[in-house]
Amino acid sequence: MKPNGVRLTFSGAVLGALAAAFLLSGCGDFFDKRSTSIQSMAILEELGQVKESPYIKNTVPEMYQQRATRLAIRDGVKLFYFTQNHAAEHLAFLLEQQLGVKSTTSNSTNQVIANCTNDEQADAVQQFLELIDIEPVQVNIDCLILERFGDVTMDWETSILVENLLGEKITIGEGQKIYDKDGQFIGLKPAFPGASLREGERARFGLDFGYWQNKGVEGHQVRAIVDVLVSRGYLKILLNPQLETVNGQTATVTIKDYSPIEEVRTGSNGADNVYNITKYVWVEDTLTVLPNVYSDGSIGLKTDIKIGSRSKPEGVVQRSIITERSINVEENRIQPGYSMIIGGMRKSEKRSVVRGIPFFKDLPIVGVLFSSKDFEEKGTEIVFILTPSISSGSVPNQKVVDDIRQKHADPEYKSSSLAGTVYTDALEKEATEAELKRVEAELAVEQARHAAQAEKHRADAAEQETQKLREKTVNLLKQAQAKEKAAQSEQNEPVSNEPPPSPQQPSE
Repeated sequence: MKPNGVRLTFSGAVLGALAAAFLLSGCGDFFDKRSTSIQSMAILEELGQVKESPYIKNTVPEMYQQRATRLAIRDGVKLFYFTQNHAAEHLAFLLEQQLGVKSTTSNSTNQVIANCTNDEQADAVQQFLELIDIEPVQVNIDCLILERFGDVTMDWETSILVENLLGEKITIGEGQKIYDKDGQFIGLKPAFPGASLREGERARFGLDFGYWQNKGVEGHQVRAIVDVLVSRGYLKILLNPQLETVNGQTATVTIKDYSPIEEVRTGSNGADNVYNITKYVWVEDTLTVLPNVYSDGSIGLKTDIKIGSRSKPEGVVQRSIITERSINVEENRIQPGYSMIIGGMRKSEKRSVVRGIPFFKDLPIVGVLFSSKDFEEKGTEIVFILTPSISSGSVPNQKVVDDIRQKHADPEYKSSSLAGTVYTDALEKEATEAELKRVEAELAVEQARHAAQAEKHRADAAEQETQKLREKTVNLLKQAQAKEKAAQSEQNEPVSNEPPPSPQQPSE
């Protein structure tokens, strides 16, 4: 039986090796780290590329650019109009409100189908649509929002304990004793508390200095400890959103954070049972503007601003709290090239509380041992700067892609043997010249675009005038043909050959 046992053991080892080899071969590159690295680098390389859109040169079908067409029906005329600059529903609403003409819309083709009673009403509807369906003004609003907060806090707390004063077991300044979870005496609460009265966690911060003799020996303890804490905090929030909207339309930008906030709770035992809970709240920044462009070039802005923050430090513990500031302005008229500044929202607070034993707290030097002070000073300020302007419209896709590539490109480092100041000046000069060339190029492109738009407007106006002249010429030709037909019909009437009747002779 032993050989059989050995043979079985050997067979089991062989089978185990074969199974392991099979598993390893079946797992492929499971244990190969290079494949994972190669795949991750390939994915990052692909996602890091900024590609141009292949569809930017697609044009609108010619059918959508044709003039209004008509269809005669049994009870009138239907006018089919492809909108150029406004939504079909808006134009249909204006038709019914201004001319009393009911119409339907095709949202998929952005087309207005007006139900007219005759050709004369269809002519009026078509003229109305051509006059009102013009290119709207695009408005750009550059917003700069700045909030500043500064906080300075100073606090000291004093614990003083003298037992068996003059041997008569008289105790002065004994604070409440503090024990750990095992019942061991670990210290005293301050006899003259400072900020810990309003912030329970204040007792865990600060620097203690003083002395404690016979610690833990009941009846023979002498303690004089001063706990000092000074804190300074600041907060600065800077938002710089840019909005693009059509004249008379609302633009809104919202930034929301679902932020955790710690709340301090106390149990049934008061300050001895203090615990924290985490609560999540929405903190959002919202900017809503409604621009109105007037014929003199000025822009009216209706503004609604709400700024929320959770990072503002509060108190000696510098705990984050939730703040919200809002401004609502119905309208401000701003001239081109000017900015609207909404400022003056300043708030300054000071807190100073001194506690202690009368007379002793006013003594020089040693008065610190018989008093406490909780001092806090903070100030906030928020400024809004809005700069509206007539927008130049969209930006070519190639330029946007180039700008993104330039912003996200890896920095290039140049080495030089020149001195640091000289080399820095040379680089700054080179960068300034490059920026100047870029601005000049953008200005030239913008001027060319404006010139092209002006030429296009003139060409469109000339085409419309030519079309009107053609229609007028056709109408005159029709009138001339009608008059010619009338003249021919008069010439073709039969002429009588009988002599005109002679006048009657008077009877004799």
